Amino acid sequence: MNNQWYPGNIICHEFHVWLLVREPIIRSSPGRVTRHMNRQKLLCVLLFFLVISLLAASASAALDRDTIPVSKDPLAENNPEIVSALKTHVAYVGQTQQARMDGVIAYIDRISGGNGTSNLHYIEEDYMATASSIPVMQTADEITEAREELRTQSRLFAEETKAQIVMFNGSTDDMRGSISTSVQSVDNSYSSMKDSLWLAKDTARITAFNQASQQRAALLNSLSMQGIDISLAQNISRQIDTQRSAIQKALSDNSVSSLKTANSGLKALNRQFRGAVQVYRTDLQIQVKQAAVLAMNE
Repeated sequence: MNNQWYPGNIICHEFHVWLLVREPIIRSSPGRVTRHMNRQKLLCVLLFFLVISLLAASASAALDRDTIPVSKDPLAENNPEIVSALKTHVAYVGQTQQARMDGVIAYIDRISGGNGTSNLHYIEEDYMATASSIPVMQTADEITEAREELRTQSRLFAEETKAQIVMFNGSTDDMRGSISTSVQSVDNSYSSMKDSLWLAKDTARITAFNQASQQRAALLNSLSMQGIDISLAQNISRQIDTQRSAIQKALSDNSVSSLKTANSGLKALNRQFRGAVQVYRTDLQIQVKQAAVLAMNE
C-alpha cells in the first residue's frame, strides 16, 4: 500500500493517485464518477507519454554526446576521389563540346565567307575559360556552379548558331557532318584518358589563355591586312596578355578565389576588345558599301 507514495516512480505514483481519488467518487452519482474516471485516466496516459519522451530525449542526447564522435571527414560530395572523378568527367565533356563548337564554327565560316563566326568564337572562348578553371576547384559546389555557367554558354552558342544558319541559308545536315568530323578527330587523339584530357590538368587555364591569345593575334593581323588601324584593340589585347601572370599565380597558389578574380578582370577586358573589333568591322562594311556605290556611279 505504501508504494502509492513513492514519487520517484512517477508512473506508479500517478496510477495510485487515480486509485485514491476513485474511492470517494464511488459514493457520488454514476455520471460524475465516470467523468472523473475518464479525466484521471487521460491524465495518467498523458503523463506516461511525457515521461517516455523526456527519457528518450535525454538518452538520445547522452548517446550523441558520449558515444558518437563528431565526424571530421569531408562531406560525401566533397570526397577527393569523387571530386577527382567529377573533374575528369567535366574535362571529357568540355573537350568534346569544344570539338563540336569548332565543327560548327568551321561550317558557319565556310557558308558566311568568314563573316558569321565572331560571336561564336567569343562564346567558345568564354566556355573554355570556365571549363579550364575547374581543375583548381576542390568542392562539388564550386564545380556545380561552373557547370551551370558551361550550360549557359552552350545555350548561347546554340542560339547564335541558329541565327547564323538562317542568315546564311545553311543546312543543319551539312553542319552535322562538319561537327562529326571535328569530334571524330578529337576522339582519335585519345591515346589514354590521362594523357589526352588536357582540360583535366592543373595547367588547363594557362593553355586556354594561350589559345585565346593566339586567336586574338591572328584576328588583329587579319584586320590590319585590310588596312584597318588596330592600335586600340591591340593595346587592349596587350593588357589582356599581362593577366597571364595573375592566372599563373592563382594556379600555383591553388586558389579558386584568386582565379575567379583574374577571370572576372579578363571578362571586362575581353568585352572592351570585342567592342573595338566590332567597330572596326562596322567601319569596314561601310567602306565596302561606299566603294561599291562609287564603282556603280563610274
